[in-house]
Amino acid sequence: MEENSKKIDTYLKKITGKKPDDYYTKIIPLEDLRPGDILAFSGEGEEALITKLILCFTNSWVSHGALFYQHGPIEALADAGSTGIQGHKVTSNPEDRVAYVSRLIKTSKIGNKSSFYSDKEMAPVLVAAKGYVEQNLPYPYADLVFLSLILLYKDHSQAGIKQSIIIALLRCLAAELKKLLDDKYRHNYTMVCSSLVYQCYLDASKKNRKFKLKLTKDADLSCRTSKKGLLNQNRRKANTLLDLYAEHAAEYDFKTEAFHQAVDPKEPVANLEDLAKEIVESDRSNRVMMLKGNALSSAIENLLKTLMEVLGFTFTSIKDMIKNAREMQAMFVTPNDLCFNIENVKKIGKVHLNRADENLPHEQLTDFSKI
Repeated sequence: MEENSKKIDTYLKKITGKKPDDYYTKIIPLEDLRPGDILAFSGEGEEALITKLILCFTNSWVSHGALFYQHGPIEALADAGSTGIQGHKVTSNPEDRVAYVSRLIKTSKIGNKSSFYSDKEMAPVLVAAKGYVEQNLPYPYADLVFLSLILLYKDHSQAGIKQSIIIALLRCLAAELKKLLDDKYRHNYTMVCSSLVYQCYLDASKKNRKFKLKLTKDADLSCRTSKKGLLNQNRRKANTLLDLYAEHAAEYDFKTEAFHQAVDPKEPVANLEDLAKEIVESDRSNRVMMLKGNALSSAIENLLKTLMEVLGFTFTSIKDMIKNAREMQAMFVTPNDLCFNIENVKKIGKVHLNRADENLPHEQLTDFSKI
C-alpha cells in the first residue's frame, strides 16, 4: 500500500497546473449544491491509467466534468460516461471523491452586483440536460474518445513526451477505437463529459445569451474556430496535433497518400496499458516540440479518420475532414476549463461526492420545463 502511494505521489508531482484546492477552499455539504452547478471531479488517487493520461495531457488535477441536476426526489447529477449521457444518484461522505463546484453568476446592471439564478431561472439549462439524457445513446469507451480528443486538440508543447511515444499512442488509440466501428455504435454521436456541460449552457443561451459560458483566454483550447469551421486567426494559434497535421496536409495540397508511405503496415501496435504506464512513469521534465513528419501525420490522420467515424461525422475529402474536426474542436472543453477558465461563474467550494454507477431512470429526473 505504501509503495503504491509513493508511485501516485511521484506521478502527481509532475503535474504543474493550478491546484484546485488553492482556489476552492471551502468544503460545502451536498445540500448546498444548486441545480445547474458545474462540477469538476478530481483525478487525484484515481487508479485508471486512462484517467492518469488525461491528467498528464491536460496538465491538470481534474479529469471529469458533470452538471448537478436535482435534490429531489433523488439527489442526482447528469454527465457523459461509459453508459452514455445519463443521470446518476449522488451521495456524500468524507471519503468520497472531491468535486469542485462553480456556479453561473447573474450580474446586475445597477452597481454591478452579482447574484445567482433561481432553480426556475436555470430551467433552460436543465431542460437541455434532460433532453440529452432521454436520447439514451450508447457510448462505450468514453474515456478513449475523450483522450483521443485531448491528444488531437490540446497543446502538448509543455508535456515533455517524446514524439515517438506520441505516434505510438495515436496508433494505439486508433486501433482501440476501430473496435467500436460496428452497426451498434456507428453514427451515434454524443459528447464527452465536459463538453456536455458546456453544450447544455450553450443550448440555453439560444433563449437567453446570459447562459453562455464565457471561456477565458487561458482556456485549454485557446484557438477557437469561426462559424465556417475555419481556424480563427485573430487568436493565438495553439501548437496542437490537429494544427500540425492541417498545416502539413495543406503543404501537400491535401493529397496525403505520401504520409502513409513512411509507415510499415506490419509494424505492431503497442499495448495501451503498457504505453500508458510508460507515459505516466516517464520524467516529462523537458519541453518537447512536435515536428512535422510523415510518420506523425500518418498517425494523426488515421486516428482522426477513425474518431470522425466513431462520432458519426462524414466527410468527402481530407480538407472536409479537417473542417469537420475544426467545428468539433470549437465545442470541445476540458474539465480543467470547467474548473478554472470560465469568466461568468463563481467558485463556490468543494464537495465530496459518490456517483452511483447505475443509470437513474429518466422518470426520476425532474422535468424543469414544468416548473
